[in-house]
Amino acid sequence: MSAPAKPGLRENLAGLRPIRGLLTTVTVSRCAVVLYPFYGVYLARAEYGLTADLIGLVVGAFGVGALLAGVFAGALTARLPEQRVAVAGFLGVAALAAVISFTTALWALVLLTVVWGFCYELVNPIAYTLVSRVMPEESRRFAFSAVRLAINAGMGIGPVLAGLLFSIDPELLPWGTAVGYLLSAFLLARTRIGAGATARAAEPAAGTAREGGPDRSGRRFWIFLAATTPIHLAYALPSTVASIYVIEVLGASPGWASAIFAVNSLLVITCEIALNHAMLALTRRATLLIGYAAAVLGFVLMGLGHYATWLLLVATAVWTVGEMIVYPVMPDHISAITPERRRTRNMGFYTAHFNLGVVLAPLVFLPLLTGLGPVASWSLVGTVLLLGLAGTAVISASPRTWGTDQRAVPAVVASSEGRPTAELVQQ
Repeated sequence: MSAPAKPGLRENLAGLRPIRGLLTTVTVSRCAVVLYPFYGVYLARAEYGLTADLIGLVVGAFGVGALLAGVFAGALTARLPEQRVAVAGFLGVAALAAVISFTTALWALVLLTVVWGFCYELVNPIAYTLVSRVMPEESRRFAFSAVRLAINAGMGIGPVLAGLLFSIDPELLPWGTAVGYLLSAFLLARTRIGAGATARAAEPAAGTAREGGPDRSGRRFWIFLAATTPIHLAYALPSTVASIYVIEVLGASPGWASAIFAVNSLLVITCEIALNHAMLALTRRATLLIGYAAAVLGFVLMGLGHYATWLLLVATAVWTVGEMIVYPVMPDHISAITPERRRTRNMGFYTAHFNLGVVLAPLVFLPLLTGLGPVASWSLVGTVLLLGLAGTAVISASPRTWGTDQRAVPAVVASSEGRPTAELVQQ
């Protein structure tokens, strides 16, 4: 009997029907992120009377809240259904944005911003958990890439809307976020999420016979998290230090910094789905190692921008390829090695791990730029990534530290009625 044909891209896109409502909700909520991109300049207005360092304190409080959300997401969803917690997170963002519009006291702004970051980030590990629960294992990697596309599409639209609202009246920013997140809460509350019996029966519970027991799955998760730490540190750098690097260190025009973000966004939006579809025949191990290698090369090339500024765009294209590969496959692997009852907790630690990188990476890297210079600093980033690649290669070579692995084909599973066995429909 010949092997089943690999599903085409159109078939895999149709297979995303079980998470269509979730993807819509994620896109709408990210389009509503209009206050945060302009939060610093919003606070810089005269009525707040805040100096630059105090504005930095307030804006930085958002990251603290986001980090806490990843840590405590599992504890919350252990007591309440994930979907209810996510809806509460959306409602929390809406309420906090509205309250911030009336607040001028520094201590209140810091506190509100921490809680705002908590509610905002709370949705991310829950969304990943819902995808891992609803979609069969062979289609998860493609589904995670679709979630990333929804996030990036929304985050591309949100700052544009923010600029328009700010030009009309800065006071519209918190209300734009509030209205958008109220709509997101409504959409998610109206979305009924459930897994079909066929898909669930076909997939053994992680952490049982297939994964060698809960204790071993726990060790695998923490080992995997340690091995992928360099990824989170490196990919925190473009969003946190790219503009400083380009403008202050290289002395290039701000347009080059904008071009880096434009190339990254354009590639992610146009290529990530197709790239992950093309790589579905590879195991998680092979996929992650290829993505790691692209990250090593891309971040080393960032240092060569010291000699020719245009090389920054080449470097960005290369590390973006790595980003498009590693970020869908990492939650896919976590889903595979985690018992179902611990998935939200582990997805929470995964997102907290990323946010920790956002906090630590600029604190470490900016002094390196001053002391070592561009080429040596980015080469050091590449070296750290290379060590992470080597560590991942070692742990993924053993089932004891990696678990079972498989190719992600086929990515479409249908019930006898011709519908996806995992369903997410609008009430």
